[in-house]
Amino acid sequence: MPQPPTQPPASDHLRILQINLNKSESAHLELVNDDLSKNYDVILIQEPHTTTFGNIRTPNQFRQVYPGGRQDPNTKVRSGIWVNREIDTGCWKELPIPDTGDITAIQLTGNYGRLTIFNVYSPCENDSAEAKLHQYLQNRGQDIYTGATDHMIWAGDFNRHHPLWDRAEDVHLFTRQATAAADKLIELLGTYGMVMALPKDLPTLQHMVTKKFSRPDNVFCTENLANLFTTCEVDYNHQPTKTDHYPIKSTIELTHDSTPSSPAYNFRMADWDDFNKNLKARIADIIPPRHLLTKEEFDKATIALTEAIKDTIRTRIKLQMPLPDKKRGQNSKKEEK
Repeated sequence: MPQPPTQPPASDHLRILQINLNKSESAHLELVNDDLSKNYDVILIQEPHTTTFGNIRTPNQFRQVYPGGRQDPNTKVRSGIWVNREIDTGCWKELPIPDTGDITAIQLTGNYGRLTIFNVYSPCENDSAEAKLHQYLQNRGQDIYTGATDHMIWAGDFNRHHPLWDRAEDVHLFTRQATAAADKLIELLGTYGMVMALPKDLPTLQHMVTKKFSRPDNVFCTENLANLFTTCEVDYNHQPTKTDHYPIKSTIELTHDSTPSSPAYNFRMADWDDFNKNLKARIADIIPPRHLLTKEEFDKATIALTEAIKDTIRTRIKLQMPLPDKKRGQNSKKEEK
């Protein structure tokens, strides 16, 4: 049996990607099939494409975090977080924010303290997401930010325009209504001591029709975290298809623990004739088929059948270490030999 690898060394950087996918299935699938796990630890998605059943397609090497209000059929899911499976599950957790589909949050812990990341989609027409964020921080502040070893990031699509981050020459963006909406966000940033990590004057969107640039997406952080950003930049060269937003890449000097990959059963290469033959022999040792008249008899038969299947898997299916960043539907060369 293959032995699990030794615990890999902790990474000294946290790599974050954020992107609004414009609800485009093409953009979403292009991102899912990209080589993400080698380059990013956390991915923040706004306006993902959701399936008929309200699910968000997620890359194999990532864990999906949904917004707290997802189960409400009237709630639009416009925020999601992917966390790289290489990050030890013991050093991060999901923070469910109730009654909204526009905010997802996770909290990472390490020798640096606590880092809470909020992924925010704020609709143009109201400040409901900002109000939910403010309410959550008022109610749960002690669990998030209490001192110098606590850090916080607000990242996402805020749909707000202001000369503090947009280019000064884009005066068409600074309507009275837009400025009033931005002032509410600025006041909230001041309440929690947040500063802007993404440099001013970097557009994050090019309108598909007018081709004009703007800055609806942003990255804010607590002051004690600002100096730990080694990069925070817009990636103009890797814009997914059918979305007018550009990706934003951030790298932060924070150490997080990695988890070793575990071996898994390689069902793809199983000899199913041999498997079925052995399973049939094990089932033959169970009490012959008959009517089950009591719950106790049913439970006993279920356990016996389950154990027969598990034992056959253990003895007839080979273990294999997972391949790094293997894409869905992609056969490995090892398996084809």
